[in-house]
Amino acid sequence: MSQQLIPVNGGVNLNIQTTTLTPGLNILSDQYIQTNNLQSRPTEWIPGGRPIYRRLPAVSETYQINFFNVVNESNVLTTGTRVIPGIEEVGYVFVPYGESINGPTSVEVVASDNFETILIKAGVIVWEYGRTEVIPSIVNLRILEVLSGKYDIAYQLLYDDSPLEKLYEVSDFALTGQPLNITSSSDVTIGWRYPAVNAFLNTDGTFWQNRDSYFPAYAQPTVSFLQWESELAQAYSKVILRCPSGTAFTGSATLSYVTGASESVIESVSISSDSSGQFFEFQIPSPSLVTGWKVSFSSLDIAIQSISVSGVLTLEEPQATPSPRATLVMYPSGTLPKTEINSQGERIPATYCLLAQVDVNSAFKLTSITDERLIIHRDYVPVADWLTKPFDEDLINLYEQVSDYSKLWMAPPSSLKQEYINLSKDKIEVEA
Repeated sequence: MSQQLIPVNGGVNLNIQTTTLTPGLNILSDQYIQTNNLQSRPTEWIPGGRPIYRRLPAVSETYQINFFNVVNESNVLTTGTRVIPGIEEVGYVFVPYGESINGPTSVEVVASDNFETILIKAGVIVWEYGRTEVIPSIVNLRILEVLSGKYDIAYQLLYDDSPLEKLYEVSDFALTGQPLNITSSSDVTIGWRYPAVNAFLNTDGTFWQNRDSYFPAYAQPTVSFLQWESELAQAYSKVILRCPSGTAFTGSATLSYVTGASESVIESVSISSDSSGQFFEFQIPSPSLVTGWKVSFSSLDIAIQSISVSGVLTLEEPQATPSPRATLVMYPSGTLPKTEINSQGERIPATYCLLAQVDVNSAFKLTSITDERLIIHRDYVPVADWLTKPFDEDLINLYEQVSDYSKLWMAPPSSLKQEYINLSKDKIEVEA
């Protein structure tokens, strides 16, 4: 029996593509260079400072779980109320070095020429769970039939690391280890030696049986069935229930879908046999995604050792790298939901990156836009002083000598004084 999972729909297939085409040379236009701020900048010469300071990477360029530990009020621009870093769980619009807070990547809210469309620029939003790039968005007030009034426009920030549900195609797949709620007709008797879970273990020594000689006749089940339920919907195209080897059962079995208290019969089959033993095989021509199944047997004397299925299973797959997401929302002013429900059904606080408050009249036109963005700039923190400091000191010394050349080397008193200082640094004593 194979246990091979073939991803479908939500699964991921890796495709490797090759090409023999020679890549062409990318030539950037002047407009592209200007829009994306790709112009070359001269090295910054700062007396007593770091000449290549702004060319170094910065630890705060990547916002991680401790984002609020690096936020300070000096680099947060507010247009409304005062922000208390580390207390308010909000999102910030990130504006990199050299770009304007009204530029093409500033997530600014503006109006179209006819004032019937809201234009939201692209950009980057950062919060305690990382950074999310957002693309430009267009909101047509007339198409959406927005009523007159004031509205808050914001990005709702989402972070969910719960497992993802993905579909996999299987063939003769044993349900061993799957999260199932299993019941049977023998559950009415406490201490039954052949519980229903044995039918799903797929082992040679264990099986479910509807008769147990340990108990008297009045304690034996009066019906015969196996039932299992899954939290995730499955679509079986074939179900096989195998009996232990050496059995000689008779009768038929009926497969039904179970939804709450109702049952829907799918197929009834007689018992079959092959070289391995007896079995019941159900072929489902039109599979449906359901969560409950029940097999009822016509005979009270029955035993099932293994159950295998073919078709499509829904399985949970942990996220390798959970990432934050941002969803654009528009609510009447003051009505942004304070909480949300995550994929686990838990109610958690909602986090927003406010963009603007807009006023819409009865003609679906904007009458005002109030910018409410909280903008944070890059905080430059050099990563490795030990890597650049020796070179910086040489460059600073050279810069000071060149900038003050006339005073150091062209005026005799100061020139001799500089020579004396240099000789003293080299431990050379000068006698008068």
